[in-house]
Amino acid sequence: MQKPIIVQLFLLMALSLNAQVGAGNDSTIHSGPGSYEILKGERDFVKIPFTMHNGKPLMAVEINGKKATLMIDNGVLWDQIWLFGSPLMDILALKPIEDSEIGGAGEGDPTQAYTSTNLTLKFDDIVFYEQPVLVSPPAAGFAAMFPGADGQLCNTFFKHFLVEFDFVQNEIVLHKPDKFHYKGKGSLLEMQANSSGSWSVPFSFEMPDGKVFDDRVDIDFGGIYALKIALNNKHNIQLPAGVTKTFSYGAQDKATEYKGKIISMTISKFKFDNPVAVFGDEKTSRIHPDNLGVIGLPLFMKFDIIFDYLNNKIYLEPNESFDEPFE
Repeated sequence: MQKPIIVQLFLLMALSLNAQVGAGNDSTIHSGPGSYEILKGERDFVKIPFTMHNGKPLMAVEINGKKATLMIDNGVLWDQIWLFGSPLMDILALKPIEDSEIGGAGEGDPTQAYTSTNLTLKFDDIVFYEQPVLVSPPAAGFAAMFPGADGQLCNTFFKHFLVEFDFVQNEIVLHKPDKFHYKGKGSLLEMQANSSGSWSVPFSFEMPDGKVFDDRVDIDFGGIYALKIALNNKHNIQLPAGVTKTFSYGAQDKATEYKGKIISMTISKFKFDNPVAVFGDEKTSRIHPDNLGVIGLPLFMKFDIIFDYLNNKIYLEPNESFDEPFE
């Protein structure tokens, strides 16, 4: 019997694979999957444009020579390209190798998926070779859940480069680790790996009753909320008065959540007043049980942000949308 590979929606466990960059480039060995080749000469960084679509940054790419679009995520570092079961599957004609399951947020059962042969990803100025893949069939519904996206990647970028997101220019900048020197005026955060496979940073927020919680939150670039506060854990955070019930959908169907305003939230030296927070527990996202919750893409979009997983650091510098209300 084939052994299932358990992964999470937006949170896939990483495989440990050494990689060496393509011939003619820097020969430093990194821990990302496969190898890469920078095109058009030797450079210290590569820029990849993206467009915002349905609240997600989408990148144009060729997968095995076929046009596609991919999202990016880092809830848990993972090596596989995850393909959602869009019509691209028929074009690529990928054959199943091993059965898998996709589990995550929601109150239903995990859905079925499979591994297939490694992929080649080509952007305008860089090619990634031997990228492992996980495929969910069309019946799993992820292509409908994320219209316009054929899949997502993670360690293809994060374990080869320092990865910068510029939400003003709509660019991802891949910085070579040995060539990167931060020259901005932002703030530095130390990331910490959790036993659950997620990563966390220091964070605090003030509840409507004036109580302040100061600990750590998980980071999840695929998260759709600026802040999701964790219920039912050691912090014993209670739902404030006046919250409204809402629902989200994850890998395991519908999950119940609540939303309401809090007094403030603070990351590093940056404070946001009167934000709307969402409250949920382990059924609504993969919150590390000891942490305050999860911060997601709407918060990250307030910054020019650089993820440095090779040194467990995040650089934050407010961008021109910093003072605008969260959508």
